[in-house]
This record gives sequence, C-alpha cells and structure tokens, in this order.
Amino acid sequence: MKTRCGIVILLVALATLLFASLPAAAPASVSLNSYEQQLVKCINRERAKRGLVRLRVNARLVNSAHSHAANMGERQFFSHNSPSGETWNRRIVRYGYTRKGYRAWKTGENIAWGAGLNSSPVVIVRKWMRSSMHRAVILTKSFRDLGVGAVSSDGYGDVNGMVWFFTLDLGRRVR
Repeated sequence: MKTRCGIVILLVALATLLFASLPAAAPASVSLNSYEQQLVKCINRERAKRGLVRLRVNARLVNSAHSHAANMGERQFFSHNSPSGETWNRRIVRYGYTRKGYRAWKTGENIAWGAGLNSSPVVIVRKWMRSSMHRAVILTKSFRDLGVGAVSSDGYGDVNGMVWFFTLDLGRRVR
C-alpha cells in the first residue's frame, strides 16, 4: 500500500512538472491565427533569453490588439491611437482589461506593419527588439499578460498588395 501511494504521489508530481513547463498557450476561448501564434512564441522566446517570465495570453488583450490591427488595416492609418481620438490605453480598458478591483495596473503597446518578406512575425519581433523603445516594452519585467493582433489588408500607403498590421498589448494587474 505504501508503495502504491508513493507511486501515485510521484506521478502527480511528474504531471505537475510537465504541465508547468509547457509554453504559455492561448486559452480555449481565444483563437489566434498562425501569425498571432508566432508572435506569442517569438515574444516569449525573447523574454526567456533574458530570464523573464513567459507571458500568458489574455483574451481581453487579444481582443483589444486584434481589433486595433484590423482597424488600422481597414481605415488605412498607423498609430497607437484611433482616428477618432481613442487612446490605446482607453481601448485596452474598453475591451475589459481594467484597473477596477486591482491595486496595480500597467500596460504597454507595440505596433508595426509590413509587406512581403517584412511581414513575417519573426521579422516584426526582430525589428521591435532593435528599437530601444519597443524592446523596453517587450522586456518590461512586471508584465504577465499579452494580447496580439495580426491582420492583413489590401495595401497601405504606396504599397500595393497584401500588408500585415500588428498590435502587441501587454499588461499586468495586481490585486
């Protein structure tokens, strides 16, 4: 009986270690396209290289980021703030990533667009990491949650053909 109990405890401990070591993935309620999945992997890879915690996919931040990427493509603009004047912070709150009920709240955002070979999530993250301001957002130690949006559009500015718009929303809320 003691041996059987010990084996069960060992199996539970191994299963716990296995699941704890799995990469952060999107919750079942969040659907990410292949570009968005690659963004999550690339962002977490950059953080892991520097000993930072992996970020969890947060449905509210995904909805905020995805809507902003789509809005930039549809309305043909490139800015953190919408043409109607809504700031990126207000958009994040509108999608439910609020401070209410939390003693601490912090958010950050990166955006990008690219066409052709410059539209790969790997290239976009590489460009963000080469920019001190964008790198600082990705490597902010306190962040724990992320949302990504990657949406294609038919052209942008003087670029004809498919263009991808990217939004990365990061945050942390502490009770």
